[in-house]
Amino acid sequence: MTEEIIRLERVVKEFRRGDTAVRAVDGVSLTIGRGEFVSIMGKSGSGKSTLLHLMSGLQQATQGSVRLLGRELSQLKDDDLTLLRRTHVGFIFQFFNLLPTLTALENVALPLLLAKVRTSVAEAKALELLKTVGLTSRAAHKPDELSGGQMQRVAIARALAGDPPLLFADEPTGNLDSASGEEILLLLKQMQIDRGQTIVMVTHDAKAAAYGDRLITMRDGRVLDDQLTGGMVG
Repeated sequence: MTEEIIRLERVVKEFRRGDTAVRAVDGVSLTIGRGEFVSIMGKSGSGKSTLLHLMSGLQQATQGSVRLLGRELSQLKDDDLTLLRRTHVGFIFQFFNLLPTLTALENVALPLLLAKVRTSVAEAKALELLKTVGLTSRAAHKPDELSGGQMQRVAIARALAGDPPLLFADEPTGNLDSASGEEILLLLKQMQIDRGQTIVMVTHDAKAAAYGDRLITMRDGRVLDDQLTGGMVG
């Protein structure tokens, strides 16, 4: 039986709009096992990004239980939640979120330096990760000297810096052309195969979603469908 890494039970997330409460996530229950590549699809406003934010502890549920790596997130203090994310979770965003004044190498090394890893060790690890994503030759380049696909590769390397068991990817190809997007998806799939990485990816693109081996479809804050897909690509 696959080890459980995420469990949601009857999770609700409400936002206030004036006097009205809007349910972005409405009673979702699901589990995700270690090593799965899960794609979450849905139209804009379906609740898919909110669901990812709840799973990762970036937002707190209004009701229900969210357990990440066996920890009940609602019971964690802010410092403990931050530490859990820093040491066990990697994030990949649509707009890369790289620091413009730092080189590719420095952007990847930054999480390690913040964790008090020695500079020489952090830089060696960052260089190895840039090699993993095929960007050794761009290590000294800053983000404005890189293409969109290259910036996303740097972001993936940075997300892997702390060897997290879990990666959350929020529209990782949404700001890329189709060729660059496919390269990123193949790289994520390779991370799952080679490293046993658990990946939860939000996307609006059915072709991107097909790289996962499980597809969760959302509508109006609820899970409309949850099925194994076999991880077909191409």
